[in-house]
Amino acid sequence: MKLDTHVHTVHSGRATVFPFNHFMRESYNTPQSVYTTARRRGMDLITVTDHDEISGALALGVRHDVITGCEVTAEWPDIDLCVHVNVLDITPAQHGEIQRLRGDVRQLMPYLNQARIYTSLNHVASGINGPLTAAHLAAVLPWVDGLEVINGTRLPLQNRTAMCLAAAAGKHTLGGGDSHTGRGIGLTWTEVPGARSREEFMQGLRAGRGIAGGAHGGARTMMSDMWRFAGNFMSEAVTATARRPGDWRGYAFTFGGILGLPIVPVLMAAPFVHFVHEQRFNRDLLYDLIARPESAGRLAPSLAA
Repeated sequence: MKLDTHVHTVHSGRATVFPFNHFMRESYNTPQSVYTTARRRGMDLITVTDHDEISGALALGVRHDVITGCEVTAEWPDIDLCVHVNVLDITPAQHGEIQRLRGDVRQLMPYLNQARIYTSLNHVASGINGPLTAAHLAAVLPWVDGLEVINGTRLPLQNRTAMCLAAAAGKHTLGGGDSHTGRGIGLTWTEVPGARSREEFMQGLRAGRGIAGGAHGGARTMMSDMWRFAGNFMSEAVTATARRPGDWRGYAFTFGGILGLPIVPVLMAAPFVHFVHEQRFNRDLLYDLIARPESAGRLAPSLAA
């Protein structure tokens, strides 16, 4: 059985990147569109892992092929830094406790471990986490079950770093599309051979029998997603104006989007700049992991305390 373990919908809220966080969504996917697309592309099971929300997964209702998931933004309270922890097969009560604790990764991770919630670290070699170092990873790795070693939006070299780290730490390997648009849904996945049900899939995952597969990402896939974001934004603005003609915001977003169209080709250079930064971050993290292991060992206890 196959599952794309990392997918976003409108339930992820507003975009997290300035200035888009003021007027754009993190994703325009609906839970039903994720379900339909993933099934069409060969996924046997479906999950939705919105940022710090399970409402997207719950919107699909009780189905034999749906696993409730969430991508938790786990923060260090005294550092501008976080890790993105994927949690699968959780209950609303557990989600409530996760929401209460996620502001302090040092309290959250022991809770997830004690509650026997399946956890994996997403895109560990990406700069979107903040200034992550070997010491921070050393503090978190003991608490998680697996690592996302194929992320459908990250570079192959970043995913290779995650794969090597998983092998060195003895962690399970997972694949997820990290899909914020419909493009990547079901193109990257985790497979558990021999599983015949949702329960057997999770049992196999916990036993370490998961196999990551599918597509990597890069500047071209990000550029494709950006065009889709622009189209979805304009579509939502026009629809909102048609439904509520008295609301000035729909007109503002519609005309703002039209006026902004000429600069879209300029923005297409952003993915290439972004991945230059990502390559550098990946290089620096590798250097920290390999060349300075003693610093990680020295700092990890205080970071985890």
